[in-house]
Amino acid sequence: MTSRRLFFAFWPDQRLREALDAARNRLFPLSGRPVALAGVHVTAAFLGAVSEARVAALLALAGPVPPLTITLDRLEHWPRPRVLVAATTHLPDDLRDLVNGLWQRLDRLGFARETRPYRPHVTLARDVRSVRTGLPWAPLAWPIDRLQLVESVSTPDGVAYRPVTAAGIAG
Repeated sequence: MTSRRLFFAFWPDQRLREALDAARNRLFPLSGRPVALAGVHVTAAFLGAVSEARVAALLALAGPVPPLTITLDRLEHWPRPRVLVAATTHLPDDLRDLVNGLWQRLDRLGFARETRPYRPHVTLARDVRSVRTGLPWAPLAWPIDRLQLVESVSTPDGVAYRPVTAAGIAG
C-alpha cells in the first residue's frame, strides 16, 4: 500500500514569503544553510506516513479558517535538530483553539497527537551549530485564513514541501 508523509500547515502568500526571505537574509552569515523558501510553512499538525486511501478524508479538513495572526517575534536556536527558527513568544488563544479543534477531528480519524506542546515556528536555516548573540530580527506578522494539507517529498536536493489538492500535489 502506498503512503505519503503528510502534515497540516499554514502556507504563506508571496508577500509574506518575500518578507521572510528579506528578514532571513539579514541573519547571514550563519554556520548553517538557509531553507528553501518555496516550502516555508508553520506546521499545525504533523501526521507522518499516511496511506493514500486516507488522503481524501484529510483534504476535507483543509480549507478556510477564521482569520488570525501569528506574530513571529523571536529567533531561537534549537541545538538538537540544529535549526534556527522564527518563533512566537505568545501562543494566541485563537491559534491554540484552531489546532486543538483540528486534532479533535484527526483523533476521530485515528491519528494520535504528538505529546510535545504546540510551538508554532518557521525554520529559517538547518545545520546551525551555533548562533551569535544579537542577530537582527523584527517581529513579522503571519496572517492566517487557510489550513493546507502538505506532503513532504524526498528529492535529490533534499526534502520539498508541497501543498496537496484533490487533483494531487499543487505545483
